[in-house]
Amino acid sequence: MRITAVGAGDERLLADVIGLGDRNRKTLGFLPHAAFRQAAQAGTLLAAVEGSRLAGYALYGLPGDRVRLAHLCVDDDYRGRGINAKLVAAISERHADRLGIVLKCRKNYGLEKMWIRLGFQMRTEVAGRGQSREPLVVWWRSHGHPDLFTEIESPALVTAAMDCNIFADLHSSLPRNGAQETQALVAPWLVGLIKLVVLPQLVTEIHNGSHAVERKAQMHALVGYQHPELEQVDEDRIRRNLIEAAWEELGIELPRTPNDHADLDYVVQAHAAGVQLLVTRDEGLIALSSVAEKVCGVRILGPTDSVLAIDELTRAQAYQPGSLLGTAMTTTAVTAGQEQQQLVFLNKPAGERQKAFKKRLRDFAALPGRWIRQQITDQDGRLLATYCHETRDGELHVPLLRVDEQHALGATLARQLLFLLRQRCRTEGVEVLRLSDPHLQRAVRAAAEEDAFRPAGDTSLVALVLDRLTDTRSLDAHVAALAGRLGLTLPPLTAPLPASAASAVEHAWWPVKITDAELPTFLIPVQPRWSYELFGYPEGLLARDHNLGLSREHVYYRSPLPRGESAPARILWYASSDETMSVSAVFACSRLEQCVIDDGERLYRQFKHLGVYRRKDVLETSQKYAGQAMALRFSDTALFPSIVSHRRLVELGARHGQKVNVQSVFKISPDLFRALYEEGHRLR
Repeated sequence: MRITAVGAGDERLLADVIGLGDRNRKTLGFLPHAAFRQAAQAGTLLAAVEGSRLAGYALYGLPGDRVRLAHLCVDDDYRGRGINAKLVAAISERHADRLGIVLKCRKNYGLEKMWIRLGFQMRTEVAGRGQSREPLVVWWRSHGHPDLFTEIESPALVTAAMDCNIFADLHSSLPRNGAQETQALVAPWLVGLIKLVVLPQLVTEIHNGSHAVERKAQMHALVGYQHPELEQVDEDRIRRNLIEAAWEELGIELPRTPNDHADLDYVVQAHAAGVQLLVTRDEGLIALSSVAEKVCGVRILGPTDSVLAIDELTRAQAYQPGSLLGTAMTTTAVTAGQEQQQLVFLNKPAGERQKAFKKRLRDFAALPGRWIRQQITDQDGRLLATYCHETRDGELHVPLLRVDEQHALGATLARQLLFLLRQRCRTEGVEVLRLSDPHLQRAVRAAAEEDAFRPAGDTSLVALVLDRLTDTRSLDAHVAALAGRLGLTLPPLTAPLPASAASAVEHAWWPVKITDAELPTFLIPVQPRWSYELFGYPEGLLARDHNLGLSREHVYYRSPLPRGESAPARILWYASSDETMSVSAVFACSRLEQCVIDDGERLYRQFKHLGVYRRKDVLETSQKYAGQAMALRFSDTALFPSIVSHRRLVELGARHGQKVNVQSVFKISPDLFRALYEEGHRLR
């Protein structure tokens, strides 16, 4: 018996795996055949093989710093021989640097003993899908690294609107051709990753159905779905823009059929609801995806493509700094007497009372010397966020942080404001950021959980902000002392931390840097134009809005020629010089999360939510290399208080035995990283 990775070219073995998955679809849930091929291409499909026979397989994904196990399947003839243990062990061996393996399994399958025997621990239960809503158990197999996040999986999820075909596939009592593909959307492993919602156009089409029994059944099924509110938009204008763009960019003259009117209504309503994904099996509607995305910000995908792109879609919906850049937002102080306007942030779902909320707002207003109160509005004066904070006893206290959860950028604003508050902690030299809002919104809580905030007391969430360059042992001792004071239970740190674990720690306790971790560092040159667009450095080129601080996450495009880049890693940014600016200095440090080489057009679609780069910028880069480019997705940037000049960079490199090259990506040693980081944080 051997465990082997199934490659994209292993056609016979891949076909056997797909066949075994199909035969066990009743318990595993449906997975499109394209998902098996994608996993084979990514190297995340393992097979247990005896001779030429397939005994079992494991299919998984690699979101963030975890492994997500989607399928673990053993052929009936090989049950009881420990095949599943071999497959799980092989996953852990291949990805030992990741924090662990997460999976979901229906509770009524009664497999608790098996999962425990395989080294998993039961973490929580979540409601399943379908008519029965059978609960799913979330299981976790730790790889023994410090896990500083309270959530096993990101609480962010993709919101997708269904058209009538998708809804009927899920709820029709009649047989439907092609409906099997749609079942992938309700597979157990996708619970908590995608939320299907209903638009008014779908309700209208069901109501107008001619089959009475079927109409009644589907109307009853509508009750189980969220119906998002629609903002007031100029629907006629948006339809005209869609029709014009379809002709100008695709050569499609709309309407082609009477159904096109309904299709356009789906797109317009998804836009008005702030929903960025519309799922359909209508090829004619899918053909309009690029136009819908350009005009309305709505992507149109089939069920299979929605499943294949689930992690990309999750990131794109949860955090869209590119949209923030394109929106005129203003940050102003909240003055006394604005309590009535601030009532838009009343958190009724959490049981907050209007009278009590107004009293809290007045209490803040009564002490202007103590509380710093800020609000964010759009160009029309609409309130998008409000927050309040003070520095006291070595902590930044935030008793109020609210966003407009109905706004399409509500979740993005929540994440951005948390990073802005972290930056303020760093500026003020405090190491604890405390959220003590007693009625924390769901969007803010989700953002905080992703940002490694931990419960402290009855209502507070606490994050550590450690502006330190230190080794693992010293960091562990310092954090243990902090945790004792705050009443937190944190896992111990043991050197050397593998790359994924170290990267997770440096994210959780940003801007800490661990000197003895197995985390590589790359020096990456960037032209002054892009260093300004991405980081606001060097200052003085153009007027720039700093209201929301640095974006937490960005993407940088470069040539597809690899220079040893790998993720996770650190980036030290080196601003070069050009005909407009003479800089030539190291000025910032970021966390490298992903390196992707692909067609420039596809890269732009994948990462455009991160902003800054326009389509033509990406294509200009890729056209030099036969249409290919490399995208580096990075986050958690911290600007150096003092830049490190090129002369000093070369001196430090020579001192540590490296001849530094600033013409391209250059891997630097841990000792040189430490020297450069210390130099950049030395007070002038």
